[in-house]
Amino acid sequence: MNRIKRRQIVFGLLISLGLPLFANTETTDFTGVAEGTGVPDTTDVRYRELDEVRVEGHKGEGLAVSGYRLVATMTAEEVQLLPVTTVADVLQYIPGVDVRQRGASGVQMDPSIRGGSAKQVKVLLNGIDMTDPQTEHYSMDIPVDALMIERIEVLQGTNYAIDAFSGAINIVTKGDTRDRLRVTGQMTAGEYGLANPVLMGEWVNGEGLMVKGSVSYNGSEGYASNTDYHIVNAYVQTGYKDLDVQAGAQMKNAGANCFYSTKYPNQFDATRTVFGSLAYRHRWQSGWAIGANAYYRAHYDRFELYRDGKDSKGVPAPDWYSPNRHWTHTAGAHVEGSWSNEWSKTMAGADVRDEYIRSSNIGEHNRLQVRYFAEQRFYWRGLSAAVGGTGIWNSQFGHDWSVGANIGYEPIHGLQLFANVNRAIRVPTFTDLYYHSATQQADSLTRPEKAIQVELSAQYSKGHWYASVAGYYRWGRDIIDWIKEPNPEVVVWRSMNNSTVNAAGAEATVGVQGFEWIQRVELSYAFCDVAADAGGMMSLYVLDYLRHKATLRIEHKIYKGFGASWALSFRKREGEYTSLEGAIETYKPVWLLDGSVYWRNAFIKVSIDAHNMANQLYYDFSGVVQPRHWVSATMQFNINK
Repeated sequence: MNRIKRRQIVFGLLISLGLPLFANTETTDFTGVAEGTGVPDTTDVRYRELDEVRVEGHKGEGLAVSGYRLVATMTAEEVQLLPVTTVADVLQYIPGVDVRQRGASGVQMDPSIRGGSAKQVKVLLNGIDMTDPQTEHYSMDIPVDALMIERIEVLQGTNYAIDAFSGAINIVTKGDTRDRLRVTGQMTAGEYGLANPVLMGEWVNGEGLMVKGSVSYNGSEGYASNTDYHIVNAYVQTGYKDLDVQAGAQMKNAGANCFYSTKYPNQFDATRTVFGSLAYRHRWQSGWAIGANAYYRAHYDRFELYRDGKDSKGVPAPDWYSPNRHWTHTAGAHVEGSWSNEWSKTMAGADVRDEYIRSSNIGEHNRLQVRYFAEQRFYWRGLSAAVGGTGIWNSQFGHDWSVGANIGYEPIHGLQLFANVNRAIRVPTFTDLYYHSATQQADSLTRPEKAIQVELSAQYSKGHWYASVAGYYRWGRDIIDWIKEPNPEVVVWRSMNNSTVNAAGAEATVGVQGFEWIQRVELSYAFCDVAADAGGMMSLYVLDYLRHKATLRIEHKIYKGFGASWALSFRKREGEYTSLEGAIETYKPVWLLDGSVYWRNAFIKVSIDAHNMANQLYYDFSGVVQPRHWVSATMQFNINK
């Protein structure tokens, strides 16, 4: 089926689903939000029950609650006290999330969850699917700064309902229902020529009309040779009652020192991203509800193995060399209906997603995916349960399915227990299937991945205290990895399906918050063990994972408006990497200390922030050294009317 005919089918399906169409390809319900919208669904019986025991801004809320499983959440109040300016910075502090960066400030950031690769993580913005079909490296090309974040929700583990393979990240932008005008400006400057101005505004008329947006620039000369970057973001969101519209754009140019091979240190990457979405949801008092959305995302990438046509010594590139150029387009729509009463909720719906790429390397490819689902939920006293199934048809890989069963129980006030079992699949990216270069050779016969995960977890919060614990086991089949021989002279990584990759782990968090001088003390620990056999080969993703991650966070006042926050983390990564000297080495344990000292009142905040204060040398990826230290100063003002 050719591309034009396939696109005709896509638009025909969009029309048949009905308008206005909706922006998310899943029924996202992380923390009591309306499916697919990122907006609290206060008419949901289960949400009202939970709301009676939840205190806004408390971490006890943040660790729960979809009613069926734990959801780790970082709120705007926490973000304001941390030394962060980007979404990548914020994710570093969420338990169980492995943030692997090539460079700084989210220049290229791969978030991994529970030993899975970044390919296996679903990325959402206000419930809209932003996952890039070309490569996981661009799924986090989202034009939203930390200043815009209302909260970040991380669902850790497999979930059939949102097609999450190892986890999902939902970034929710700030919203307000009060009648007001707010303007926030921020300027950050620091080492390595860092400059990061941000301007954000929001207007709400109190009658359901809202407009908000932000613009920003983030640039640096780089902390090492060829690590300079320039990022421009623009984002706008508006809504009226049941309708929500958002759009954004990002421009990014970055020196890509050793991004994909230590043999070519003078790499360069330039990306452009634009997206838009329209979402609508309405609920009637009779218990019936309907939701729909539509979205479009376009991404352009120009990758140069030889920046400006030269190597690191200024020698011109070989005659055979030319930059890679990729144009990726993703369009989708979703519609669902539901009926609920005091003890149950019945849901059903369908969505369609079209993925197209035109590339100087990968070629031209187009595929269509149709998904249909049904779910039944039950509520009885402190018990909530859900069982459902999803059918998935992909024009490239045929038909498959996912199922799940999730139970939540509150035996006493403040204590929630969860049991989950879910199956999920993930189709290969276009890079997994078709990419060929001097350092990577893909296999067009690569098959979709499949996983089943079981999980038991619990959460408790009372007064100032909160705690959670979870244990899981994931059976993975046909897991996709890139491997090569453990020889520095061999630089080519090849894609393959590893027949069996199983992951087991445990996570725990305990904390106290809300005292006059001690605002928060939190200790979290995540352990993961991945069992797979790579046949003596080096693994780029599957066997290169974070086994231990422990983080201690302390936020406290000093005097009057002065305060400070500190984060000490321990990380132990499994696997091997190629050092800058060309030697094959195992990842070493690393201790990282970040801190922020600030003064603030209702209108102004001034802070001094420092990352990697212990000046540690460490790697997230082979050959890509991370900043040894980074000190910056930030001034922020707020105008509220």
